[in-house]
Amino acid sequence: MLETPLSRQLGALRAWQTSQVRLLQRLQSWLQRHGLATTQAQRAIGSAIDALHDERLTVAVAGEFSRGKTELLNALFFADLGCRLLPTDAGRTTMCPTEIAYTPDVPPQLRLLPIETRAEAVALSALRADPSRWHVVDIDADDPDVMAATLGMLTERQQVDRDSAASLGLLGDASDRSTQHVTIPRWRLAQLNIRHPLLERGLRILDTPGLNAIGSEPELTYEMLPAAHALLFVLGADTGVTQSDLEIWRQFVHGAGRVSRPGVTVVLNKTDTLWDDLRTSHQVAASIFDQCRNTARTLAVDEQQVFAVSAQKALLARVKGDQALERRSGVAGLERHLGETILDNRIALIRERHTQRVLQATAALQTTICSRLERNDEQRRNLLDLANRSDAAIVRLLQAAQSDYARYNADLDIYRRNLLRFRRHAQRLLDTLDPAALDDTLRQIHRRMTGAWTTAGLRSAMRTLFDVLDRRIEQAGGEAQRMRRLLRETYRHFEKQHRFQTAHPSMLSIVRHQVELSLLDQEAEIFRNSPRTTLMEQHFVTKRYFGTIVARVRRIMDVAHDEARQWSETVMSPLSAEIHAYRDGVAQQIDDLQQTAGSRQTIQRRIDALRRDNARLRAQIGALNKLDHKLAQGEQRVTARASGQN
Repeated sequence: MLETPLSRQLGALRAWQTSQVRLLQRLQSWLQRHGLATTQAQRAIGSAIDALHDERLTVAVAGEFSRGKTELLNALFFADLGCRLLPTDAGRTTMCPTEIAYTPDVPPQLRLLPIETRAEAVALSALRADPSRWHVVDIDADDPDVMAATLGMLTERQQVDRDSAASLGLLGDASDRSTQHVTIPRWRLAQLNIRHPLLERGLRILDTPGLNAIGSEPELTYEMLPAAHALLFVLGADTGVTQSDLEIWRQFVHGAGRVSRPGVTVVLNKTDTLWDDLRTSHQVAASIFDQCRNTARTLAVDEQQVFAVSAQKALLARVKGDQALERRSGVAGLERHLGETILDNRIALIRERHTQRVLQATAALQTTICSRLERNDEQRRNLLDLANRSDAAIVRLLQAAQSDYARYNADLDIYRRNLLRFRRHAQRLLDTLDPAALDDTLRQIHRRMTGAWTTAGLRSAMRTLFDVLDRRIEQAGGEAQRMRRLLRETYRHFEKQHRFQTAHPSMLSIVRHQVELSLLDQEAEIFRNSPRTTLMEQHFVTKRYFGTIVARVRRIMDVAHDEARQWSETVMSPLSAEIHAYRDGVAQQIDDLQQTAGSRQTIQRRIDALRRDNARLRAQIGALNKLDHKLAQGEQRVTARASGQN
């Protein structure tokens, strides 16, 4: 395979991940050697290393039927095979979501999940893990033409009676009751495992059907699409932004009330329909530019997020090696942008969720070391002063140090009491956020939905979940606020009484999860009031509600619970370390004074020991600074390498 911008970007990302893992492993072993491996630092580093070892990168394609989504995938990723891999002939559009990836220990194969599984009360995630439920077709990976013919199964349809379609939730808006049969997809989900250079580097591709199909698979809509590192939203240059395009954009890509999500690229496909031999190339280019600008305005995105391409001409050009046609197709610019998007989003995600936690842990360590340096300097100055003091003066200093130690012990009792209060609040917070605590409520909702006689009864039962969630989130917010207040009081007490300079920890906030639940509530309201829901069988409405809304509620609560648990277990670590270091320092000062009272010769030995300890502490700060700098600099260099600047 020829080196492409996308393959270079993926290669640069892999190199960056490898270098970051090595750097974090160096930091981990260095902290252990120097006795600085706090719980906070160990967890942050371990979490970051696990994230960096994950090489999966997902590119999803979404849009209405007949926008050329599958052909775009052929042009972007599989043109090197010399044929059209995925089926896109007229009247043969992909009918089911298709995942394309490479797993080395699995033979080349196409797995197909029958559409009839939609009638079962089994989550798609559970069906994925059950090999017996899939129809498996071996793939001849050495013959691209035979492989492409096999993949024609992705377009298969079947006719069923209206009742069967309704039981599967696929009757949709079919209001023509004169026909007794409805055409539906034969397959619910497809998974293609083939060996390919881009897929070997961890790339995973998700091809989706149009509006009706994408809306009927909740796990696709609410899990797989949002989890993608890059999403291509495909429109037709021959149609512009239609009403159904807008519906997909608002419901499944952008979402009402959501902040514009990163990684979304709008692709205005089929620009070759605007190529006109009766117009000059400048006129054609101006027409395409206007289309892109109008599309950006309609979707409220930056014009730089909109790319005009002809996927069909791009595939043709790449198969035939026609560079002029490839340039005209616009695919190269989209490919470069896609690579940069994947790279930037992956790095930003790791930095936001993991690297920052590592840097916070090392910052807390540096603050503790700096405090130790200051105490050492103060002790050294006091020891130099002792050489000129009388025995009576030394006794007074010893008494003052012992008094300080007694005051420290009294404050230590305050710390322990506050720590106990903090842990009680933490337990109440975790109990409130625990997804398992919703089980009784969910069972009641399920019984009410299955026993409801009217649509209003169904909607009332569904509404109950968010009433309960509102109360729980309000309770969790109150506990989090009390914990933050207690933390600040405890830190400030030791800062005031003992001149601690401990870095204040990051504070827990559940606002992000509260916003997610609020947005989910809006989507649930749309689901409750949707005409499509009214047309569904009651058992299917219940199944879909629990498979979409309830499943997502559990995931949001699970993430919030995990974040609260990790934070509550590590947030006191910097202060605990500083308290122990302060105790050791005061105890050493008392020991110095006691020895000095017995012999003045011990003063110089102690001063020399403090000087050596300071040199060691300064070396530790220098090493931490270098490692922090490398962690940050590695992210700045990777983009330059990937774009060919190095």
